[in-house]
Amino acid sequence: MDMPVSKWKLWADVIIGWLLIAAVVVFIKVAIPRLQKRALSNDPGVPAGVQWRMLGNIWGGDVSALTSSADGRLYAGMASGAIYRSLDGMSWKLLSRTKSGQGVMALTATSGPMTVIVRAVEREGLQVSDDDGQTWRQSGRGFGDDTVTALGQAGGGALLYMATANHGVYVSRDIGRHWRSVNTGLPTLSISCLLATTAGGDRLFAGTYDQGVFVADTATFTWKACGRDGLPQAASVTALAWDASRPDTIAAVISHTNVYISTGGGATWTSAAELPQGSGDVSAMSVIVRPSWQLVVGTSSGSVYAAADPLKGWQVASPAMRGFAVRTLCRWNEKTLIAGTSSGVFRADTTAWRWTDISTGIQETEITCVVPDLTIPSRLYVGTTGGMYVSHDGGTTWGRTATELDSQDIAVIRAGTPMLAGTLRKGLWMSADGMRWRRVAAKELSDDVLALLPSTSEPGIVLAGTSLGVWRVDLAKGMATDRSLGLKPRGSAPQQVIYVEVTALATDPADGQHVLAIVSSDGLWESTNGGLLWKDVQLTDRVMLGSSADLSWLYSMLVESSSRMYVGSLARGIWTGTPGSTWTPVNKGLSRIGIYYGSVQALVEDGMGRLFAGTSSGGVFVLLPSETRWLRMNQGLSSLGGQTLTVGTDPRVLYCAMDSMVYQCRIP
Repeated sequence: MDMPVSKWKLWADVIIGWLLIAAVVVFIKVAIPRLQKRALSNDPGVPAGVQWRMLGNIWGGDVSALTSSADGRLYAGMASGAIYRSLDGMSWKLLSRTKSGQGVMALTATSGPMTVIVRAVEREGLQVSDDDGQTWRQSGRGFGDDTVTALGQAGGGALLYMATANHGVYVSRDIGRHWRSVNTGLPTLSISCLLATTAGGDRLFAGTYDQGVFVADTATFTWKACGRDGLPQAASVTALAWDASRPDTIAAVISHTNVYISTGGGATWTSAAELPQGSGDVSAMSVIVRPSWQLVVGTSSGSVYAAADPLKGWQVASPAMRGFAVRTLCRWNEKTLIAGTSSGVFRADTTAWRWTDISTGIQETEITCVVPDLTIPSRLYVGTTGGMYVSHDGGTTWGRTATELDSQDIAVIRAGTPMLAGTLRKGLWMSADGMRWRRVAAKELSDDVLALLPSTSEPGIVLAGTSLGVWRVDLAKGMATDRSLGLKPRGSAPQQVIYVEVTALATDPADGQHVLAIVSSDGLWESTNGGLLWKDVQLTDRVMLGSSADLSWLYSMLVESSSRMYVGSLARGIWTGTPGSTWTPVNKGLSRIGIYYGSVQALVEDGMGRLFAGTSSGGVFVLLPSETRWLRMNQGLSSLGGQTLTVGTDPRVLYCAMDSMVYQCRIP
């Protein structure tokens, strides 16, 4: 017979359970932040005086929204969730970030005694701030999960407009406190863009995803279809533009590709002249009025075109932004245009179309590689997701370079003569002087170039790790030969596109024909004949939580000698061994209480035989010669998330990149 459970024991169990929950909460909220702060230091055993020093700032980031208030303030919303403000059109101040890190999709700001900023956040709906972005409140109900596609205003914020992808148009008359839907007459609730006009009575135009353009008087908000004469059937409108200097002229972009003009207030439409071939999708549009009325469009390839008469033709207006996707265009005043791009903000004087990089203060660009120039110690190159930067003073100041590359998403750089740059989507580029660049083997290297390995036995030959396997590149002839035998499935046709993403290449110091490669999600591979034939290197780990016992996800490798090699992995630390032998983990000291190192992003060795590891969430570690435990080496860093780690021309100098900052450390 079961004995009855004492009520005191039940209460004791409940109390113990709540105490355990409270302990976990306290550990997460209090202990972990303190442990992370403590982790930004050096372990005992690291040579005295070792400290990271922050180098000059690298400005730029993916700008997803731009707006100008009536009093001349500029606001930029970022794909990272940050919002910046500029008072002078030259430098920017960070106002806030979304707590979740979700991107800002649309943005508007009022002017007057109280500035109100309204932002649309991806998957979080609409948020309003009336204290310069310090605090935010959720605005409106019922569309928090809907995609906000456009924001607009009239009367200095007396009217706020919002378009959504699934619930139509909303209007607010109290600066975003309350919203009501205004969809009378709309046959669809999928709204892509909005345009507010003031000439001849306030009008609001709405572009839809599948029904063309509609217009409503703001007094009644009853929608009527604009004349569809001239527009394609079931037109998907992706942008609208208008200016009061020509009140009856409206421009519309259809399906990101074709521009249409209406000179009768939307009654009839005429197709504008075609943009040059290869321009990319039309991603932004605006109107300028000085020195004369012109329609301006920006494209996904980084081109900007202007036309005084769009029906006749376009002129190029963007040599400074080649390769940067133009996300948004914003007119700042009558003759100044601001462009938000995938790598920062640019400003143009429209009388001469001279573009200036005005990204100072916007620090959002992700650094992909840091490369010292072997011939000039004071020169450093940095590759980022938004272009290449160069410093001539050891990293104190930085400037953009290689702006003519068709892709400014830099994956890898090789300094020297010639200089090489591998990009995402647009292959390999070469320069003899670091100033003028040309593409190499564009037909063969048509996609991502992720790794470069110069041949030690054949001058002018480079092995390139790409999203399409390994290629042997003859730089003098500009030709590339596929060297992916063994990496790609047997029997695949030569013309068949097979993606084999090779993210890293290394060679044996004692044998230039022995090459190793990391293949994304497929582990380590080796070739003993210079890349002619590849075979899989088996790395075996213990089974974890039911997963297969292998090390497929590798991020970095270091070939110290024929008898000692290292690989850095995702979640499974650092392993050492050689092909054909047993690989063993060397992870002691990487994980600490409350601090998990994540993935091992980079492995390098200095001239004193010290091994360094850059991790994604644990900072930098050092393994001293003849030691078996990794030591933390984070003194001077501002965070623990590393992106890259490099040894300088002086083998006692290290560079690392974290949170868009480059750091330098000299080790005695």
